[in-house]
Amino acid sequence: MNQQTAPDATARRIDALIHAVTWSALLGGLIYLGLGLWVGWRDLWQAFVRLGLTAVALGMLISMFSYSLRFARWEMLLRAMRIRVPWQANLPVYLSGLALTATPGKVGETIRSPLLMRFGVPAGASLAAFFIDRLTDLIGVLALAAALSLDWRWFAATLAAAIIGFLLRWLTAHPGTVARWHALHPHPRWRKLFAMAENGRLQYLAAWRTSLIPLYALIAFIAYGAQGLVFGHYAQALWPGVELFDALYIFVLASLVGAASMIPGGLGATEATMIAMLMSRGVAPLEATAAAVAIRTVTLWFGILLGILNLMFIRKRV
Repeated sequence: MNQQTAPDATARRIDALIHAVTWSALLGGLIYLGLGLWVGWRDLWQAFVRLGLTAVALGMLISMFSYSLRFARWEMLLRAMRIRVPWQANLPVYLSGLALTATPGKVGETIRSPLLMRFGVPAGASLAAFFIDRLTDLIGVLALAAALSLDWRWFAATLAAAIIGFLLRWLTAHPGTVARWHALHPHPRWRKLFAMAENGRLQYLAAWRTSLIPLYALIAFIAYGAQGLVFGHYAQALWPGVELFDALYIFVLASLVGAASMIPGGLGATEATMIAMLMSRGVAPLEATAAAVAIRTVTLWFGILLGILNLMFIRKRV
């Protein structure tokens, strides 16, 4: 009976997730409706026509390159934990997490945990991998901001993020860490949670290695940098006076602002930062809005579409 109900539970969970993504899309639609009304729909459409389909296709290809790099890091994290999942099965699971990108801190991407449990991957392991994935993303993006601005504050922030990761490793290196929490909460209902936490502790220790962290962060540096260069290309195509690396810095800063806002997907906050910073460089509101909406279409919304398609693919197979 359990074998029959588990697929049903997974299918119901996927259906609920697709429903939740629909609400995120509606929120995004309302925000872009407001932007269209602000600059004028017809003018905004003409700006997109100026960009052309080739530029949009290029943006999608670069996003695919970015997701491929991140998937490679995800594979490395699981292998560091001595977990083997065939890449043909792991890839749809990884991409399905993109459907929940429009959640605060991208926590919705933890949907990979229940999906990977079908392949014998403990929830604690996949959650530990998710945490390292997110933290090294932050380190990589902060390092990119530091490299572009040469501002000591960004270097300090990068170092602080790395120290947090190593501090957590030091804390989890003590076997009694989880046991002490268990002693404070001895109720049987907590037993499963503490077992998962103990597994996550061990897997975090396995994956957070000094030799691997620079590589994990470098992947984020390259992945976000590539998407930022696409934003720079869009901005230059619409307003030739924009400097490429200045636009790249705007993309990085807007991404950080969107993440810090804790708004699902940074919706509104990321776009507003991009538009405001481009306008502060002399770019007209129309062109600034078009560049922001275009880059979000080929990064955030393209990723969400890929995620939904992979969720539907998994839904048919359970």
